[in-house]
Amino acid sequence: MRSKNSPESLVEEILKLEPIEFLGICKIIGVDVYEDVECGQANEDENTLPPARDFYEIWSDVCDAVGDMNRVRRRNLGKLVYAATKSKKEN
Repeated sequence: MRSKNSPESLVEEILKLEPIEFLGICKIIGVDVYEDVECGQANEDENTLPPARDFYEIWSDVCDAVGDMNRVRRRNLGKLVYAATKSKKEN
């Protein structure tokens, strides 16, 4: 049986998040969602954001980041993720 904060369990819970919550998790764990630019910075030439990366690339990076975390970081991430998914179950 997998523990609550195993990488596999956390990834399954992250799948249940709303898109804006997922983007917040990406920012927390350091996964860029934009191409060739740090997350959230606009181009200096234009007042628009650069193109977003493909979801599959982002998801792959999220899975890798969660898998590479130590136990303490996974536990702290789990507190955030499970709190967010718990509020959906109650509603």
